[in-house]
Amino acid sequence: MVWSQALRGVLRVVSGVVLSMVLLLSLCFPPGIAEARDQPKSTSNAKEIEELDRTAAMLYRDVMDGNIEKARADVAEVSRWFSTGQVQAALSVEAIHALSGSILEVQQATQSVQASPDEWVKAAANLRLATDAIAHPRQPLWQQYYKILKEDVSGLNSQFAKGNMKGFAAGAAVLEDHYETIRTAALISGKTTEVVRTDSWISYVKGLGNQQNADASAIRGALEQGNPTFNALFGREKDATALAPFIPHESERRAELAIGLTILLTLAYVGYRKYRSGFSS
Repeated sequence: MVWSQALRGVLRVVSGVVLSMVLLLSLCFPPGIAEARDQPKSTSNAKEIEELDRTAAMLYRDVMDGNIEKARADVAEVSRWFSTGQVQAALSVEAIHALSGSILEVQQATQSVQASPDEWVKAAANLRLATDAIAHPRQPLWQQYYKILKEDVSGLNSQFAKGNMKGFAAGAAVLEDHYETIRTAALISGKTTEVVRTDSWISYVKGLGNQQNADASAIRGALEQGNPTFNALFGREKDATALAPFIPHESERRAELAIGLTILLTLAYVGYRKYRSGFSS
């Protein structure tokens, strides 16, 4: 138990350094590079989206510096920009829901006296990547996490090959942390189906890792789907079509229902907006 906790701690520290470097580099783009990245499609909401992204970047930097009082003010500013009609008009229903949840998570983390600095950083990083996905839809920063997550999957394979199930469980927890950091950004980028599948895969792998006597063939089969699952999430064509069933049937039904409900909500919202537009005219 002690060794498992120690291993998990080391993995979290190392991965935290890597993730922080990725996000901090995003704050240091020279003007020329920043302009080279893609811009929002509509000029009418470009300013609001740019301000939202800029404020989220400041929030992440203040959290990393330990300036929580300033971070709280940043969160309020992010919330203000998000509430403008121009920003929400550029988002899908799913994106609005995901981003509002991310903002709420940061608010709760920075207001809670029991929250740890790690929780502050994780929540701020999630929001930072989410707003960047809105501001730069064709080149979002969250795509840079592909290699990190692939290395996490490789680590799981290595621990399983060694028969180290404590290390396997610790690695699965770290992978989940990394994935949760980009999950909102992936939803904003329109990866709803892929996110549902990745959610199910990670939940399944974690469950296997926490079992006392897990079936080795079940673990092996799940791990074989790790790389294809993340290839699909990140839009990497190689192996993305090689996905095979690995989720229990009940989980698959829940995933299908979630996707169907999301589509219905989106269609209903679009229909409502068209109705309001026609009524106003």
